[in-house]
Amino acid sequence: MMTELLLGATLIAVTGVVQACSVRFALPQALLVASVGIACGAASLLLNMLLPHSALTFIAPLVAWPLPAQTCLTLFLPTLLFQAALSVNVREMLADAAPILLLAVFAVFVATGAIGLAASAVSGQPVIDGLLLGAIIATTDPSAVLAVFRSVGAPARLVRLVEGESLLNDATAIAVAGVLLAALEGNHATGGVGTALRVFAFSFAGGTLFGAVAGRLLAWALVHMGGEGKAELTLTIALPYPLYIVGDHYLHVSGVVAVVAAGLVVSGLGRTRLSPRNWDHLQLFWEQAAAIAGTVVFLIATIRVPALMRTAHPFDLVTLCAIVAAALAARVAVLFGVFPILARLRLSEPVSPAFKFVIAWGGLRGAVTIVLALGIAGNDDLSEPTRRFVAVLATGFVLLSLVMNGPTLKPLIRRLGLDRLSAQDRAIQRQVVRIATTGVEERVQVASKVFEIAPEIADKVVEQYRRSVALDGASNLDDLLSDQDRLAIGLLALARKERDLIPDYGYGVVKVSNLDRMTRNASDMIEAVRRDGRLGYRRRAAQILALSGMYRVSRWLHLHLRFDRLFATALADRFELLMCRRAVLEQLTRYNDERLNDLLGDRLVSMLDKLLHARIDAIEAALNEMRSQYYRYTWRLERRMLLLVALREGCASVAAMYGDQTISTEIYNSLNREFARAWEVAIARPRFS
Repeated sequence: MMTELLLGATLIAVTGVVQACSVRFALPQALLVASVGIACGAASLLLNMLLPHSALTFIAPLVAWPLPAQTCLTLFLPTLLFQAALSVNVREMLADAAPILLLAVFAVFVATGAIGLAASAVSGQPVIDGLLLGAIIATTDPSAVLAVFRSVGAPARLVRLVEGESLLNDATAIAVAGVLLAALEGNHATGGVGTALRVFAFSFAGGTLFGAVAGRLLAWALVHMGGEGKAELTLTIALPYPLYIVGDHYLHVSGVVAVVAAGLVVSGLGRTRLSPRNWDHLQLFWEQAAAIAGTVVFLIATIRVPALMRTAHPFDLVTLCAIVAAALAARVAVLFGVFPILARLRLSEPVSPAFKFVIAWGGLRGAVTIVLALGIAGNDDLSEPTRRFVAVLATGFVLLSLVMNGPTLKPLIRRLGLDRLSAQDRAIQRQVVRIATTGVEERVQVASKVFEIAPEIADKVVEQYRRSVALDGASNLDDLLSDQDRLAIGLLALARKERDLIPDYGYGVVKVSNLDRMTRNASDMIEAVRRDGRLGYRRRAAQILALSGMYRVSRWLHLHLRFDRLFATALADRFELLMCRRAVLEQLTRYNDERLNDLLGDRLVSMLDKLLHARIDAIEAALNEMRSQYYRYTWRLERRMLLLVALREGCASVAAMYGDQTISTEIYNSLNREFARAWEVAIARPRFS
């Protein structure tokens, strides 16, 4: 037991060292971990041959992993998949839903079939063994690819496509592998392809529904945690493992798909239910948990590679080359053969050939593939030839993708010019540098006086700074971009800022469903600006203020049947939405004047200001109409909202004094209890009359 604990601590330390080395030397983290694991495994084998009675007992638990295969899957997969889902920005990904789903579902079936047939034809193994191998290596690992993308500044859409595909194809591939594994183990009655597809459809759809419901329940529970970050984090920790176990073993649906679906729901709803600080803390925890899990499983697998390769045959190399070619061909066929159909059907924006080449070559395999291969290698229900065939080739495929695709991905991106900013982005970059330099020069002069440094040294530093950021010779933004382009830049900035400001009105001041609706509206506005510019912005702003169907129905019930409950809720929701929108827009006008003026110039900022004030005027007109019709009720709603704001600000002020050590813990806790009691009284909406 002591050895295992020490080994666990060592693995965590290795994770930290690998993370630092990955950043320091600009190398894929998975490649570094694989190198360490193979080196340890080779050393263990060598010492075992030289000194059989005194081999490296410290790493013996890794070389001869004591846990059963299913336990290994249950231990690592939920953490890896939940974190991947949690890190995705679901709302931004919706714009590319069609190509992502094509890559994540259809492409997995194509890859599984192509790899399975190629492996079976070359090796002579049964087709179902080849299909199982194909499903396992159809999963892709986004971490290494995204690290390369970020290091070279790849376009945001390319990052979204790869991130979304990597997450969802894991769920699809694992579900397919589960069906094939059950067929190999004899758990399903033989019924051919039709039965297999029905089992897969039930497993996938059931897992999606189960996970989505669980994610919604967790999102509901997060609202009632009172902003306590530790409680919120604990709830998310408690979710993935029960989902995986209950889905797989009791409901007989895909636990993997359930975990991914729940993670996506929490990712989409969590930002409006947690404070920005708590959300960042939650993301950081899960990112590190997944990093540790991924590193441990990679080490476990790669330490066993030297021993595993001793069972490999020379002909396995031929089979490996065949499945590599089949996997690449399947990927290219989907990208260049099916993607254009989506564009012609207007289901997606066209994807450039450069993007397709990078997506095809960037299909690195990683921790999920290794976990599945470990599970197959330790599955005693399968025949020994099947276990050896799948484990050896899956491990070889992962290592080959890391060695071949990983180091060449960055040069490919640069060769295709995807690391270069567009003319629009370059113009903005230059203008931002120009604006920032003014403030930097002032602060350098102030710092030189504080530290009593000679003015001529400060002047030299400013000159060096200007050269380092390539400020000299930068063109004017007006010369590089048209007014229409600069206006679109400003509208996108305003729409993104609007979306970012919305969570500030959470914590009970505004109903969570209203925050969700506002966030959806802001995301829709971003897409409208990208598609139609100023016209799209104005059209979407008008649609946002339109009366909802629920409001119209509830008002009819109120007027004709005197049924008031639904209308009171709809009226309060609409009034709350309008009040919050107006507050956000007032903040946007200040942001426009203070932050965008230097970037875009007075004339364009004035145009943006007119658009914002037109929205404010429309909201004010809608509010005044509601006040004139329901004066007493709206007055109570306004009083309630203002009281909630006052209580929240008071609570924040007390927390700040406690943080500054101005008040004791006893006083702080006592005041918090008082605020909590006052909040419980104030949170209830007034009765409608």
